[in-house]
Amino acid sequence: MVTNLRLLRVRRGLTLKDMAAQIGLNETWYCRMERGQNYIPPHYRQKLAEFFGVPVSEICDEVTGWPILVDQPMPKLVRKA
Repeated sequence: MVTNLRLLRVRRGLTLKDMAAQIGLNETWYCRMERGQNYIPPHYRQKLAEFFGVPVSEICDEVTGWPILVDQPMPKLVRKA
């Protein structure tokens, strides 16, 4: 299982560091959200949804903020040269 947030980031080809910088969040906190270990604070839910062009409900539970898990294997990561 993997969070939809992680799938969206990887499909865009962004690193954790790049993504955290894009939304103005600490990299460690973002990584924990992406792994499903932390909830997504309310003020970042809409920001993430707009960034990825999806509804908030595809990223997290709209009430609790816990990331949505999907039953898909983690896509292969492509390292930038």
